[in-house]
Amino acid sequence: MRSNQTSLTARAARAFALFAFFAVNHPNLLSAGEANLATVRYAVTGRTSTDWPWFIAKEKRLYQKHGIFLEDIIIQGAANTTRAVISNTLPVGRIAPDFVMEAVDRGAKTKIIAGDMNKIPYDLYARADIKTGQELRGKTLGVSALSGGTTAMLEEVLEKAFGLTRKDYQVLVVGTSPDRYAALKGGSVAATIMAPPFTFRSQKDGFRRLVQFHDVLGPIDFVVSFAHDDYVKNNRAELVKFTKAMIEAARWLYDPKNREEALAIHIKYLKGNREGAENDYKYLVEEFKPWPLDGTTSKQGMDKTMELRVKGGKYEGKKVPPLGHYIDYTIAEDAKKELGIK
Repeated sequence: MRSNQTSLTARAARAFALFAFFAVNHPNLLSAGEANLATVRYAVTGRTSTDWPWFIAKEKRLYQKHGIFLEDIIIQGAANTTRAVISNTLPVGRIAPDFVMEAVDRGAKTKIIAGDMNKIPYDLYARADIKTGQELRGKTLGVSALSGGTTAMLEEVLEKAFGLTRKDYQVLVVGTSPDRYAALKGGSVAATIMAPPFTFRSQKDGFRRLVQFHDVLGPIDFVVSFAHDDYVKNNRAELVKFTKAMIEAARWLYDPKNREEALAIHIKYLKGNREGAENDYKYLVEEFKPWPLDGTTSKQGMDKTMELRVKGGKYEGKKVPPLGHYIDYTIAEDAKKELGIK
């Protein structure tokens, strides 16, 4: 039975990966000069402002500069993205670390290889008639999953900031950032988690920001890159090159002299406008600064993730594993060395 379930999971992963490939608006095309480059197939859940370095690495051809071609494939939903990688259908992906850690605890052959965001740019937005977090008692809140990841963070924020426990409110799975925004605007939830650019849209629509996650949680790794163990073993050089491109992209984005070009890339990839790009730039690039300069995970941030997992009962009756059980630190360290970063 176990074998059959594994086979079905793998087939399902291949099916939705293939669907997602043809659904992407801008297919990846290799030029004649790139035909001999090693291709890294990369699973992502979508495109938001938090993916800015990824857009830059693509637009500035940084992957090609470091000797690989990135074939990025959008797969809707964090769980589906995770399945695509653990089935080795798409060997590399980008997701919240809790999904990877949960998969490893269930026996999946995968490791976190790099840190993409060491801070969480989430805010909790509510209907305008809700003045304080305490007024969420008895209300329905929009989430992307019933447990783990951002839902665990939401529970921690509500408890620490407003004294609410899980029994004080209901949660409704509505999807990723665009879906949560639509659910709040449509009235199916009283409050939900927002990230740029939906934070600014929510403000403009008159919704009320109740709290910033970072103010309550402190640093916590929000997004990581992860890869199947077999790919790490057999394609290590490609992963180092991939990480080098992402490090270089983050550093390029933080350089003020690149502001105008960065705004243009934001507008191009998110199909937005100048005002939205400038709002994101001011908050994310100039103020919040969530992207690490060296591609590494944050020990403080990952410790916080582990703390939430322990609090959520993930290791009930078991020994809590060390972070090295989930993370291969050597990829990012080698990328740093090759870029001359100490």
